[in-house]
Amino acid sequence: MRTAMTAALALAVAGTALAQDTRKTAVAGKLENSRITLDFKDAPLDDVLNFLREFTGIDFMLDAGVRDKLSDDQLKVTFKAKDLTLKAALKLILTPRELTVVYRDGVLVVEHKDKTARAVTMELYDVRDLLLKIQDFPGPVVELAGSGKSGGTFEFTVDEGKSVIEEGFLEELVKANTGDRSWDENPAASLSLVNGRLVVTQSKKVHEEIRRLLNLLRQYK
Repeated sequence: MRTAMTAALALAVAGTALAQDTRKTAVAGKLENSRITLDFKDAPLDDVLNFLREFTGIDFMLDAGVRDKLSDDQLKVTFKAKDLTLKAALKLILTPRELTVVYRDGVLVVEHKDKTARAVTMELYDVRDLLLKIQDFPGPVVELAGSGKSGGTFEFTVDEGKSVIEEGFLEELVKANTGDRSWDENPAASLSLVNGRLVVTQSKKVHEEIRRLLNLLRQYK
């Protein structure tokens, strides 16, 4: 019975995820392919989003935090355009106000870019292949043994290699080359190395930067 219930639950979760992916794909398709003509004069952004909702059938919502950043006057829209894609129209309306649109649970949420930049997810990066310590071999040391007269012998000694990469080097490298100031300014951001894996909590943009950096490091192993 328990096995059957577990299987049913797994199927339900998979079905929900599939439905969400299907809906997200449909919304993305409308953004790319729907063409729209707009003519607004000092219209509140709420009214613009309501119009877009009625025209496209997509649910739009203005994040409450937007009003903490922008005044009512700043949220008034004067915009006129003909036969634009919905995606292009949204970009032209929102970008000057430092706003962006994010898909969340079937809804396109308009929020300030500051909030989007601080939204984080956790990802694991297997970096065991990058943790092999690079050895610095300075070469043999040659010394003359004996009394210093002719007939002395030469002795060769080889210093053991010294580790160039310290244990926390990769963590420092990632922080120094990705995320700009977000590692210090975003309290939700974190990075740690556990059993050969980087555990990173960061924004989507920084995760992309980390992947590019790790791929670059692998090219020069």
